[in-house]
Amino acid sequence: MSEKKTKGKKEKKERAEKKRVILLRGAPGSGKSTYVKKNFPDAFVCSADHYFERSGVYEFDPTKLGFAHGYCKHNFLQALIEGEPVVIVDNTNLRRREFAYYAKTAKEYGYKVYQKILRGEYANTHGVPPHKVEQMRTRLQSAPEISEMP
Repeated sequence: MSEKKTKGKKEKKERAEKKRVILLRGAPGSGKSTYVKKNFPDAFVCSADHYFERSGVYEFDPTKLGFAHGYCKHNFLQALIEGEPVVIVDNTNLRRREFAYYAKTAKEYGYKVYQKILRGEYANTHGVPPHKVEQMRTRLQSAPEISEMP
């Protein structure tokens, strides 16, 4: 094999190894968005919350939650198609069915999938009552088939 072909294969492999999707998992107020800002300020972030943000103001409407998740999935797929090197899904992702689409689609596009479970207890910016947040914490399902983000 020529040196040029070997170098091309090596570069392609290195790019593929850098392509990763990180599924953030945790109840509201667990530190997901803060984690992204601190550790991945340049990553492409998909979040259902973005659907509810208008001119920097968050206005949640539970009747539009389905649209918000559709919006998030659309942006996620677009990021993969465009080859964004790091794509983060910043949703609660508590149950397998909530993140299955992201994990499956990422793998289909050649991305390595990681999860980061956050368990902090900060004031949530969404106005979710404390008793509801506690209920959500109990719904976190394990996903040993997805690597933990170091």
